[in-house]
Amino acid sequence: MTFLQPLALYGLPLALLPVIIHLLNLLRHRSQPWAAMRFLMEARQSSSKISRIKRWLTLLFRVLALAGLALLLSRPMTGGDSVLSFSSGAPEAVALVLDRSASMEARSGDRSESKRERAIEALKAYAKSWSESRIVLIDTAFREPVILSDLETLSDEAMERYLGPTDTAANLPATLETTLNWLEENGVATSEIAVASDLQKSNWKPEGNEDAYKRIASILSEKEGSWKVRLLALDGEVANNATLTGESLRRKKDKLELLASLSRRPSQSQPLRILANANGSESEITAKFSGEGFLLKTSVTIEDQEDRGWLSLNLPPDSQPKDNSWYFAYGSTGKPKAAVKAESAESGRVLTAAAANSSGKPADTLPSSSLQAEDFAGRSLIILQGSPSNPEEGRALEAFVDGGGILVCFPPVGKSKEGIGKVRWMEIEKAKDSDEPFKVNSWNQNGGILANAADGTRLPVSELIVNARRIPIGAEPLAYYSDGGVFLARIAKEKGAVYLFSTLPDPEWSDLAGGYVLVPAIQRLLEETASAKSATNSLECGSEELRDKMDGGEAKGLDSEENKNPNLHAGVYEINGQLTATNRPTIEDYAETLDQKLAMESMGGEHVVIVNTDTSGNPASKAEIWNLFLYLALAFLLGESLLGLPKAEKNKELQTS
Repeated sequence: MTFLQPLALYGLPLALLPVIIHLLNLLRHRSQPWAAMRFLMEARQSSSKISRIKRWLTLLFRVLALAGLALLLSRPMTGGDSVLSFSSGAPEAVALVLDRSASMEARSGDRSESKRERAIEALKAYAKSWSESRIVLIDTAFREPVILSDLETLSDEAMERYLGPTDTAANLPATLETTLNWLEENGVATSEIAVASDLQKSNWKPEGNEDAYKRIASILSEKEGSWKVRLLALDGEVANNATLTGESLRRKKDKLELLASLSRRPSQSQPLRILANANGSESEITAKFSGEGFLLKTSVTIEDQEDRGWLSLNLPPDSQPKDNSWYFAYGSTGKPKAAVKAESAESGRVLTAAAANSSGKPADTLPSSSLQAEDFAGRSLIILQGSPSNPEEGRALEAFVDGGGILVCFPPVGKSKEGIGKVRWMEIEKAKDSDEPFKVNSWNQNGGILANAADGTRLPVSELIVNARRIPIGAEPLAYYSDGGVFLARIAKEKGAVYLFSTLPDPEWSDLAGGYVLVPAIQRLLEETASAKSATNSLECGSEELRDKMDGGEAKGLDSEENKNPNLHAGVYEINGQLTATNRPTIEDYAETLDQKLAMESMGGEHVVIVNTDTSGNPASKAEIWNLFLYLALAFLLGESLLGLPKAEKNKELQTS
């Protein structure tokens, strides 16, 4: 039990006033023995015992009535961390931390409200118990403390910026650190910190944030319970949900080739309808599949021939609206220009074909003479087989990379060991036996130019047959042969990059000319340069990259007439003249939740409490009970009055006839 007005408890000793007055009255009348009264007193002895009991009961009721009045004025409340707390129970500040990640828009069970809406109501109910405390709101999207004048502010439309739905991910450890820093900077002595979240693991980031959790636990421990964290867990699984995630989009003249992954729960066999909107022109796509997952490969016709445009995909409404949409921005049909310089005619022929554009036109062939800066004008990908002709050509190639270009190098066939910058080529090595060629057995299958395809198909790098190689040194290895030699290396620059293969697409060197590894790798680099050079972009909502891109610039929404913010809402925008598609972070689709015990222990445990709550109750579990003491005081006063009533006289007259 806690008290909102603890000063009134100093009135409890006043409840003894009736006892003190009674004792003082006894001192005023001294008893004097008198023989004549002896027999009279004995006659009245029995009635005096009853009278004495009534007097003591009357005295007790008066004491209890005054004590009840003192407790009434102290405004007692139920709940709290102790059975009896002689403090106000009102912390100096109440911090309300709201998880606004995309996963909080899910509706579990038969509920019509989203988890975010339930969270807001739970925070209101919690803070209602501390009406006299300062209230500060910190949301995960902005992580900016906002001081509220009162709880009604949470219902104000102007607060939509800090309370509304978003397509972002959340970083709860960072948000909690921001909250604790604000309390520290403002010299808050006592605080209740209520965190409303669905405890989705991807937003609590237990792996990789160990230092942040240690700092949180250390601060709470130093405060020795004066700062307490309550995790208001919004539980409940989404029963019926379909998810759409865009994989890739490629423009080909009058159509868009689309690759997207679909999933749904529970498993069904009915077709899934998708509404496609290409630059404002709507059409419907039907995905026919059975089960939970499907990789959709289709095309959407576009009517206009503009250099750039956008496409949105939308599933029918379900229990989680935030994973039903995906947005693309695309540029012109022409790929960025690629060019090849090769000292080996056979390798040059294969490499120009591998770097062909979407129309099938091979890459340009650069002259065998020394290259100058003007030879790179309009190029974004250069393939060099061999060594630079002279130092000037080497410096020109380095400048091309520093400016954001991609350079792909293949080893020279002569004696030269010169590479780009500090890179050098080792001597040519040949396999000892044609039946035992060099084999690639280690590379990154989840990212980079040798990664698996979007549908999960593995690039057959391990099946390559390499009979001769020339390993580059002075670069970061990306793929290895079984004997530890480097198959592929890279030099990453601030804007561009250099990739170095250790073998040639020549039958005497390897079967790289087969294309099943070389072509996907080169085409991925072309896609990479296309993204960097085109007037379109695709970013995650709430990402640092998007905030840097905005940097005070204006954003105009193109897919909707709603006034949306690209940092908060997925969609297609024109930002500083560049067409940009923003989408939810795909980690928001992973519904795995953080173990509650782990959540408590990661922040110290001792000063953290998990509260499973919904909007039907007050998660603070506190309520004023002053009216109970009012009724008790009135009951004691009524009892005292009844005991003080005079005894009714009985009419003992006898009726005579």
